[in-house]
Amino acid sequence: MLRPPIWKSVVELENRNGILHVDGCSVEELADVFGTPLYVYSRNRLVSNYRRLVNAYRRHYPKFQVYYAVKANNNPAVVKVLADEGAGADASCLSEILIAQRAGIPVDKILYSGVYNHTRDLHYAVDNGFRLNLEDISQIERLVTVPKALCFRINPGVGLGGAEGLVFAGPDAKFGIPDRDIEQAYRMAQQLGVERFGIHMMTGSNILSPDYFEAIVAKLLDIAGPISQRLGIRFDFIDIGGSLGVPYRPEQDELDIDDVARRVTNKLREKLDLYDMGEPDLIHEPGRYLVCDAGILLTRVTSIKKGYKKFIGLDAGMNTLLRPALYGAYHHILYANQLNALPDDQVNFVGQICENSDIFAKDLPFSSQLTVDDLLGLLNVGAYGFCMSSQYNSQPRAAEVMVDSGKATLIRERETFDDLVKGTIM
Repeated sequence: MLRPPIWKSVVELENRNGILHVDGCSVEELADVFGTPLYVYSRNRLVSNYRRLVNAYRRHYPKFQVYYAVKANNNPAVVKVLADEGAGADASCLSEILIAQRAGIPVDKILYSGVYNHTRDLHYAVDNGFRLNLEDISQIERLVTVPKALCFRINPGVGLGGAEGLVFAGPDAKFGIPDRDIEQAYRMAQQLGVERFGIHMMTGSNILSPDYFEAIVAKLLDIAGPISQRLGIRFDFIDIGGSLGVPYRPEQDELDIDDVARRVTNKLREKLDLYDMGEPDLIHEPGRYLVCDAGILLTRVTSIKKGYKKFIGLDAGMNTLLRPALYGAYHHILYANQLNALPDDQVNFVGQICENSDIFAKDLPFSSQLTVDDLLGLLNVGAYGFCMSSQYNSQPRAAEVMVDSGKATLIRERETFDDLVKGTIM
């Protein structure tokens, strides 16, 4: 029987007598068996995130599809959980295409959405039957073989980002075709013999406002509709990208996905009727929403320094989890083996990397009971965690574990010194 969750609606995170448990597994036992730092993913949370999203949309629009953004977490075991649920894949490069295939996602459910693509990558995608999402007109001219189906990514000139300021559209964004040029792109493709079309737009990241998603689908259809009418083409699918937000801070509310789905599908049907566009597939490309809160990072305290401030050193650093150093991103930290301890101190959590930006939290209220070898759990690391890690300062990368109702399975081995020097020549 699951106890009340200790973080938002993530019922897979439990307090059992002061010890953090993840999907039924004690973090103390996980750390003892697999070592630290350690990425831990809950299979049940991955599944519940996927089903919640799909069910919310298909109640209103049955032709809804989820294409998982592999870039968010590219571990094949994670991708396979979502593939087994029916997810397609949004692949940003050829390696992500191969990961998606290895996980069992069929060719016709993989959308290759690279940016500034090498010509060989474009040819590979077309020659092997993957759906192609182009983000520049010049890429059309570099296609030796004309695909039967083609999608274009639009940059509408405006964008919106969450707390980290990740904006993927607007005049300074490197993504997408300006909306002034998008009709020309479809006309060129039509003249080359392309028969089926999709249209795509993603303008922001980690959005927690339902208004945004309704506005995006309206904007996209107001671009696609007139093109459909003037050129006489039909769109097989409308792809509204990802951007579904996850709360990182305790004071943030979770995204009401039922409200988002209702608003988006109502607006979609309104615009489809207005422009007589039939009933194309509606595709969402979430990464963070599916995997973020399914992952935690376990790390041990290595040192406690009382300098000008109190610094708590960890065996994880910016090499393990880059987001705090890169974006100033917040990740909630739990005293994993003393959950009931009260915050009566103020500390800085830092890593072992020789950079002053190697900081997970500054002046954070925390318990003064903290000692060397204690365990901490950093939340919301399932997205853009391990996949952004590095070997900086000659630090081997962490291991990854999948937990499922009390059972833990190693899904990536911890790197060793031999891995650090593999491939080098002296």
